[in-house]
Amino acid sequence: MKKLLCALAVLAASQFSQAEIKPIGGINVKPADAITIKVKPNSVLREQFPETFFGFNINFKSFQDQLWDGTQHQVYPKVLRDLSQFKPSVYRYPGGLVGNSFSWDDAIGALSSRRLQDTIFKSPPKKAYFGVDEYLRFLDEVGGEFLYVLNIVNTNPLKPLDESPIEDVAAKNKALAEYLVKKMGSQPRYYQLGNELDRSKYEWAPEKYAARAKAVADAIRSVDKDAHFIAFMRDFTWTYKKDKSRGVSSPDSYLKSAMNDLPGIDIYSVHHYYNGKREDHRSRAISFWMRHLEQSIKSYQQLRGKDPEVWITEHARQMSSAKPTKDLTVQYTSNLGGALATADYLITLAQVPQVKSTVWHALNAGPWQMFDATVKHKDLRPRPIYYGFRTLQQMDLPMVLDTRTASTNVSGNQNGYDVRAVGFTDANMQTLGLWAVNHSSQPQTVTVQFNPLKSQAVNIDRWFISGPKGISPDDLSLELSEGMQTSSGKGSFAADGTITLELPPTSVSTIKINPS
Repeated sequence: MKKLLCALAVLAASQFSQAEIKPIGGINVKPADAITIKVKPNSVLREQFPETFFGFNINFKSFQDQLWDGTQHQVYPKVLRDLSQFKPSVYRYPGGLVGNSFSWDDAIGALSSRRLQDTIFKSPPKKAYFGVDEYLRFLDEVGGEFLYVLNIVNTNPLKPLDESPIEDVAAKNKALAEYLVKKMGSQPRYYQLGNELDRSKYEWAPEKYAARAKAVADAIRSVDKDAHFIAFMRDFTWTYKKDKSRGVSSPDSYLKSAMNDLPGIDIYSVHHYYNGKREDHRSRAISFWMRHLEQSIKSYQQLRGKDPEVWITEHARQMSSAKPTKDLTVQYTSNLGGALATADYLITLAQVPQVKSTVWHALNAGPWQMFDATVKHKDLRPRPIYYGFRTLQQMDLPMVLDTRTASTNVSGNQNGYDVRAVGFTDANMQTLGLWAVNHSSQPQTVTVQFNPLKSQAVNIDRWFISGPKGISPDDLSLELSEGMQTSSGKGSFAADGTITLELPPTSVSTIKINPS
């Protein structure tokens, strides 16, 4: 059967026109002495920017420790108000690795009847106070979209690493699906088939992962025909630790083997952590992840003869320092430098049409904190990363255009440029939208080319966050004087279709330009 599937995949790929595969656009920034942004109106990368593009990870344990008012049995109202600004967004529950040991039926009903849950982390077992029922209520309160990480490992919440027979695991997940169908009705349900089971304390072979994932997916489909499934794929080369005789496993080989055994699943996910401020200089730049992502898309296209749908179910600035400590890493993952790094990453992925969702890590987990629980003020005020997301989510134009950025690098940014941008428009192409990030602590003059607005006077509206001139975005004394700021002005495109704009220092910007 496997040989037959391989042969069919090869045949499909040979019959599939490469012209039908949407290209990966201007994901690289060209070095230059002056900054230019060329938006190509004849090269549409996305006809409709996906509503699922923005998302946030929820680790149920850290969420209930930091953002949950146990006395009132509710998410803190201030947090709800802040998150309600993000509509719609995906909320991934019950988290990453903890999802592999989560017992859903011990997270519903009366609190008194919920059993303790253990995880693979070194912490005492806890009850799920922010359980499945509370998660569904939260989605209603913030207008969020459902994304659930399935436990395809076991059925015992107190023995997280003990594997249960797959028949028992499938039956338990089938009961979960029946419960959710009754609770949610026709709302979309996306299920992720485990989290990072190819590594960590698991190190499952792709054949084992696919077999267990397929059994669980089949069980859920029997009661929820509208379920969507996301397979978890490898995102970097892994050297096996438990059985060193297995050597190394590349992302490419893992994807081809696992997806070959999952013919009914067309969505896969990977995780990216980027641009850390590390003393040992081992941080992975965005370009590193883009090379791996591009290869995975090509591998899928070769295997299936069509484009994949890719969900980045965890991404964030990488933990920092050679020997990460909570006090140090928490300073950098969600500060202004973290907001710039994340905006840069999202601007890049906007130009990768196969990517349908990106889930930031996390609300709140470890050093990643959208709301200040342990960083400095400890009063749940939004961190700069929150305002970076608020800024990007002001964009309401549906079409993404191939955008080529050339930039200086006076900031010494590890990615090799000061500025990256992507252009948006609508069907009439008389409005230009831009996402732009400036890593430099100095204002930067940029020349934008968009030919449909040649020789036209225009209105320019901006939403942005910015740091002080001359101050590093990673200066630990830095405080944003304001959250998201706005401004309006006027300008004119020249006869060659160009306009000159100025980006504030260390800034994330959304800009909309339309005829006066």
